[in-house]
Amino acid sequence: MKRLFFIAILGILVFPSYALGQRSQSAKKYVKQGIQSFSRGDIAGAIAYYDRALSIDPKLAAAYLNRGKARRAGGDLDGAIADFETVWELEPGLAANNRDVAQAYLNRGYIRSNHLDLDGALSDFDRAIGFDPSDADAYFKRGRAFLIEGNVKFAIADFDKSISLDDRNPLVYAERGLARQTEGKTDEAQKDFERGLKLNHDLRLMLDMHLLDLQMQMKEMRRRQAAFQKNIA
Repeated sequence: MKRLFFIAILGILVFPSYALGQRSQSAKKYVKQGIQSFSRGDIAGAIAYYDRALSIDPKLAAAYLNRGKARRAGGDLDGAIADFETVWELEPGLAANNRDVAQAYLNRGYIRSNHLDLDGALSDFDRAIGFDPSDADAYFKRGRAFLIEGNVKFAIADFDKSISLDDRNPLVYAERGLARQTEGKTDEAQKDFERGLKLNHDLRLMLDMHLLDLQMQMKEMRRRQAAFQKNIA
């Protein structure tokens, strides 16, 4: 009788662990199937597999990470970032120094910057740099946002950092030249413009159009800032 009671208690203790292990393996199987679907270009199918995995194991960081990648590929940046934030909470090591995670923030930040949502853009660029501190493009785009905002010193610091990581982007030199020109440093600005033009194989029109677009954004931002100050005065 005692033996039967001991076996019954043992079963109660062991079975939940066994069932939990089975559920974990099943969830990981769906993640694997999702990765296979994603590799074939089936984004919707991949997301469906990741959803199934998370319905079984809501704390499976790998499922959130891969669903975030798929959502980003499908253009759902907000959804991707929500997944990546969950990964950061559950298993920070998976998100740290992860280019896929950083790129989601970088892409959304650039969209926000172009819509002059500079607070949102700068927040996204900060997160992108936090996840991938060696991404030259993140410093470049954050520098651009600072320049539009009117924070020239911060802009130049980010352009400098971007160039230190990758000195082959002509647009960084062009924008740093504009920032230096804004500060009245015409000689340094001219050197940057010349360097950018050389890197762009002397194709001036593209750089001129790029700077014109940037100047229009800067002008619109000044107008909005002036209107805001007028309203609170």
